[in-house]
Amino acid sequence: MPLKRFEWNSRIKTVELDYRIARYAFDRLMENAQLIKTDFKYRDIARASGMLEATYTILLIAEFETGLRMYWETIRSTHPKTEDLLNGLAARLGIPNQLIEDAHLVREYRNDLIHEREDIGHPISIDASRDHLCAFFYRLPPNW
Repeated sequence: MPLKRFEWNSRIKTVELDYRIARYAFDRLMENAQLIKTDFKYRDIARASGMLEATYTILLIAEFETGLRMYWETIRSTHPKTEDLLNGLAARLGIPNQLIEDAHLVREYRNDLIHEREDIGHPISIDASRDHLCAFFYRLPPNW
């Protein structure tokens, strides 16, 4: 069964939707934490809430990268690092420079988060991340 570009864009968007649901749930939990009997301390809930967008950004780019790698496997038998994967696909498919730069910004932000760098260069919202990644992914062939 051939894979379809729109299926991967849908998977990326689903991660963002999952974030929105979790954000809503955390916001309600924070509002009512004093009323709910739980083993969690308020500061623990606040910490987890503060990490929510970063966590889903990491999941978002993981889904993006998985889709790109699945496409790449249909055209090459190599396993490049993510930066080279983006650049290789961009060169092969004629992806505009701005889309490449935007995708790299999200990748670099993810790296900052994963490696717990103190000075995160440019935090990117999950909305912007989804936009950048889907725009890049849209340049892949419809079916492969």
